[in-house]
Amino acid sequence: MTLATKIEFKKLCNVLEEIEEASSARKVDLLEKFIQQCRLISYKLKAESPDMDVSLYPIMRLILPHLERERRPHNLKEKSLAALYIRVFCLGKNSRDAKELTQYKAPGRKRSAGRDFAGRAYYILKKHLPCDSSNFKIEQINKFLDDISVQNGTKDQVFKILLKQINALEFKWITRIIVKDLKLGMGTTKILQVFHPDANGLFEVSSNLRKVCDTLYDPHLRYDHSIQVFSHFKPMLLERYKIEDVEKLFASNKEYFVQNKYDGERSQMHMKDGKYKYFTRQGFDITNNSSYGKDSSSGFMSSVFGRLLNPQCKSIILDGELMGWHKEKKLFGSKGMSFDVKKLSENSHHQPCFVAFDIIMYNDTLLDKEPYSKRLEILKDAFKEEEGCLILCKFNKISNSEELRKVFNESIRNKEEGIVLKECNNKYKPNVRDGSGCYKIKAEFSDDLVQDVDLIILGGYYGEGRCIGLMKSFLMGVASPSAVPGENPSEFFAVVSVSSGLIMEALKDIWEMFKEKWQTTCPANVIPPKRELPDKWIRPEDSIILTIRASEMTVSNDYPTGYSLRFPRVMQVRTDKPWYSVCTTKELLSLIKDTRPIQKLTKREVDHEDTEESPKVKVRKSTQYLPQKLEAKFTKMETCEDTSTACLTRLFDDREICVINGNDELPKERIEKILSQHKAKVVQSPSKNNYCIIVGNAKTARAANIIESKKYDVVTLDWFKRVTKEENWPCLQDFLPWDLIACRESTKQRLMLYYDDYYDSFTIDANEESLLSSFKKIEEEGTAQELDCAQMKEIDKELFDNGVSPYSIFRGIVAYFDDPLNGLKVEFRFMAGTIKETLDDSVTHVFVSKGSVSPELQSLIKDKSRESLTVVKSEWIEKCFEQGDIISTTAYLI
Repeated sequence: MTLATKIEFKKLCNVLEEIEEASSARKVDLLEKFIQQCRLISYKLKAESPDMDVSLYPIMRLILPHLERERRPHNLKEKSLAALYIRVFCLGKNSRDAKELTQYKAPGRKRSAGRDFAGRAYYILKKHLPCDSSNFKIEQINKFLDDISVQNGTKDQVFKILLKQINALEFKWITRIIVKDLKLGMGTTKILQVFHPDANGLFEVSSNLRKVCDTLYDPHLRYDHSIQVFSHFKPMLLERYKIEDVEKLFASNKEYFVQNKYDGERSQMHMKDGKYKYFTRQGFDITNNSSYGKDSSSGFMSSVFGRLLNPQCKSIILDGELMGWHKEKKLFGSKGMSFDVKKLSENSHHQPCFVAFDIIMYNDTLLDKEPYSKRLEILKDAFKEEEGCLILCKFNKISNSEELRKVFNESIRNKEEGIVLKECNNKYKPNVRDGSGCYKIKAEFSDDLVQDVDLIILGGYYGEGRCIGLMKSFLMGVASPSAVPGENPSEFFAVVSVSSGLIMEALKDIWEMFKEKWQTTCPANVIPPKRELPDKWIRPEDSIILTIRASEMTVSNDYPTGYSLRFPRVMQVRTDKPWYSVCTTKELLSLIKDTRPIQKLTKREVDHEDTEESPKVKVRKSTQYLPQKLEAKFTKMETCEDTSTACLTRLFDDREICVINGNDELPKERIEKILSQHKAKVVQSPSKNNYCIIVGNAKTARAANIIESKKYDVVTLDWFKRVTKEENWPCLQDFLPWDLIACRESTKQRLMLYYDDYYDSFTIDANEESLLSSFKKIEEEGTAQELDCAQMKEIDKELFDNGVSPYSIFRGIVAYFDDPLNGLKVEFRFMAGTIKETLDDSVTHVFVSKGSVSPELQSLIKDKSRESLTVVKSEWIEKCFEQGDIISTTAYLI
């Protein structure tokens, strides 16, 4: 006998129904009254039978089903429930009721039919259900929920038994409990506060609803909660921060530890006396999963801790990240890959690796009030590291934004998720984000560090609640480039679905714009995803483009391009851009830089200007709101600054570019028109946000002043011609050192990472252009040094095994040619031979192109009276060139 066997489920349903319809203030009163009634019953039962279980947990787990941790997942969402109800009630897949059920999000339904799946199912199926209530008790409903959570096969039979006995109202609330959303209009915090004033505090440090209900049984007693071993607590969270704003963090001379941001599963490890428990961030206990284990003999991770923990350690709580470590490749995977670190087995390619970055308890002593610097010292002594199994998160101590910028750029170069910044003196604050003193900084938090992509809407998914009847999310796609230049694309590929970034006004306006254009079938020129097809489709020719920002591009078998986007968000509604200017498959795939399954979309590193503190004016973005009556706008060809100039690409992506002057071949007006065709923001006076300044003639007064200021990146026309070549349209190329007449300090520092002082790249093979630029730079620097033959031979000895360069076989030979037009002179000079135009004392060889020596040449030779002078046929040069070595002159002597 328990409290749950005494309270009828229909009573709970009636209270929940009242709360749903009540005003905000009355909701609290209704719930408070019900909980008090339950408590009174429990007091009475306890008085009658002191050993009886009178916990309110069985009731509260139905009111707060999303906090449930003891019951296994039901694996039932709205779509699968709809299919199950169609089978159980024998509705037939094509019946009107079945269609109403599966299309519950579609518009045009009566408000009385409900604004969520449970409400719609109640409205449709109530005629199939008994009129009388079941008289089921709370315990029986919990037993039903337990049964469907452990059912491995079909759940139909369990539902059939239940649905023969409950009425429509009970059916509605059971459905909401199963989908874990009661839609009461009260948040979790408010409900817990109604239960007990200290309930939220205890839940923050335990994430255990049963513990909250059992511990806070008496509402009149106050409790002081603390972190305990084997009891999950909500970890301290990271405040989101932009790299541009970091100067503010150092305003009070604070010092921080900076660490890598790992892309894994935030987790806790608890150990006491050789017993272990592992919890995820949300409080799920994964100890019994095969890769973890309750002791060092029952799981991989516990065996790792068993041998690596300090022998003096009797109890410990670690906060960290569970990462997947590839056993063969010896590197970390990420959460975006196709494995779940919580469920890895012995046969998996990855094994779990715990990355520890904080310690909350050590040998029964709580450390949450200690500064982070001290906690780190204790953490370093708590265990030994072992690659791929257990490691300490690496950290550096920094005190200014310049140091932070260098670490952040290193994380970009290493294609990591980002960095974490923690105040050296901060205390551990469970479940606190703002004001925690801990920050996460990622490239995608900033507007100019990641590559946004312009995708086209191909379909829409209906929303729920206040978004019911509207498209809440959209299937986005790219176009296949047209085979015929100038023609619009004719084939489109799905890439990702996006649901965040648009406010309600924009959703409503998009709905109005497309209201007559949505269709139920996939257009013939659209290649859909394998799963999660949209509720409605739209022809690309009738659609619009959205600018999407994502953290990375991931390999995906669900989408026809083979890739999808992770964490996509709408940044702009591009009604100014025609449907055919969408990103192409070629442009999308150009973002792939290597063979990794996950590609970061970071397009550049942070420079000095990014972290300079400057006053910022808040401008309300019009991109979030889609104005009325824009349907005509997006069907027109996009125009740029000049209304007569059709846009070709978004190569410059609204970057500000100033043109000072051009030349006869490319006058200023022509340059500006081409820039506009590629979506540059052409200005006449540069601002701080200027991308570059183009100068054709550096000798004019204005150009000279700008160059001398060194405040901007000033480029030549060669740069402009190179980046606007059609083959370079997919991606804007960075400056080459010889493109720059002058540059900012940040640009100089960036290029120094890739080029030496003479423009020779550290990573890219030299070509004719780069070599000529290097030689020119050497001449400008005045560092060119003429070496004589003897010095060059000494260099050859150092460079080549036999002391002779295969590229300088004629070194040391000084020649005079009887025929100044002899073509072999080029080969001779190429192989380091020295040519003289007069027959002086330095000449060692005379090359004759004809079969004999002319009288004039013979007279010159006699005048020299030199026995060492060799006269040979010039064919000897050709033979030596072919052999790559000096051959005997005997057969060629004259």
